[in-house]
Amino acid sequence: MGSVATAVARAAACPPAYALPDPKRPRLSAIVSFSGATVTGSEHLVFTPDLPVSEVVLRLWAAAPRSARAGGGIDIATTKVDGRAVPSRRSSATVLRIPARVAAGRSVTVDVAFTLRLPTGINDRFGHRGTTAWFGSGLPLLAWERGRGWALEPATSAFAEASTSEAMELTSLTVRRARGLSIIATGVQVADDGTTARFRARSVRDVAVAVGRLRVAHAAAGDVPIVVGVAPGLADDPTATANALARAMRVHAARFGQFPFERLAVAVLPDIGGGIEYPAAILLGKGQTRDATASHEVAHEWWYGLIGDDQARDPWLDESFATYAEALDRGTGAAYERMVIPAGGRGRTGAPMTFWESRQSIYFRSVYIQGAVALLRARRAAGAAAFDDALRCHVRRNAHRITTPADLRLSLQALPAAIRVLTAAGALR
Repeated sequence: MGSVATAVARAAACPPAYALPDPKRPRLSAIVSFSGATVTGSEHLVFTPDLPVSEVVLRLWAAAPRSARAGGGIDIATTKVDGRAVPSRRSSATVLRIPARVAAGRSVTVDVAFTLRLPTGINDRFGHRGTTAWFGSGLPLLAWERGRGWALEPATSAFAEASTSEAMELTSLTVRRARGLSIIATGVQVADDGTTARFRARSVRDVAVAVGRLRVAHAAAGDVPIVVGVAPGLADDPTATANALARAMRVHAARFGQFPFERLAVAVLPDIGGGIEYPAAILLGKGQTRDATASHEVAHEWWYGLIGDDQARDPWLDESFATYAEALDRGTGAAYERMVIPAGGRGRTGAPMTFWESRQSIYFRSVYIQGAVALLRARRAAGAAAFDDALRCHVRRNAHRITTPADLRLSLQALPAAIRVLTAAGALR
């Protein structure tokens, strides 16, 4: 009973600012070189597990079904642990296992050399067309969740990320490309000599990069710089796009808290429909500022970027919230409430991607829309001011963490009417 009371008291106390990143978070440095549809790279990872481990697991999302069907993939050249070459094995297309016995609290270094093969003509986070090339989740990604262990959920073939990764310090991201090509990448750019650029970020859980003969524009929302690059052949105006993103950023910051990253980098790319979120970076399809997509993707900078989740286990924790945020911003909530939720998804907002894999035709309405509508109704049931305050406190309390529905329930425990609405939608179990 004492532990319950302590948890409730902790939830009731609203932190004055975002929780700081874990000082023992992973540290990553990486080098990638773009050449047509090929990216060669290496990464150096410092990992301090909070539980004892017998291996380090990296997820290879370039080999996920959507990319692989179009010829994309990733080849691992070498793996090292604490500077010593060790054999690794792939237990599935996206799971790389590297033997390493590490006690809880002890640091281990992992080095991986790899080659990415970028597909052409698919709506995905990996792609190549002409001089334009891009990837998100292309670096072998540490699949650790503190207090739980390795995230081994299967990859999805849907247009959805099924990834989990702790917030990490990006100590250095070096990107090499042909002279004359621009770079849009995660982090603050700290150097560029025309062929080699370097970026860094204090706390991000994944990385996205795009290169090409991009038309580039800049804007700002307060003191947060925004850079937008538009690929050749696309009609999008980079300045108008940057301004639209700045407007959405100001709206969401007023509701959830200050923008959580040093800058926002956005690439508007061929073949992508909609958008794909990354901390401090967005891969956007053409024409997405004409509807609510741009606002939705900017909202993900809080709901996934700052407040992490296991996207395979709890996809609603970022997709429903991003849809809810853009509904409040763009006034689309009434239209969403009129949409019919398919019988197969009704009351299943919180289902994992393994459930939706064979039900992809109803995934959007059952998770994005049903979850957003439940949040809108929960807000009305609890009172807008109280609900908004509870979510702001939830964001501050759980910044830089991987959250679960239980964390949200704790943050809303003083608003039982909201909990009832979300439970009825299958969001809170």
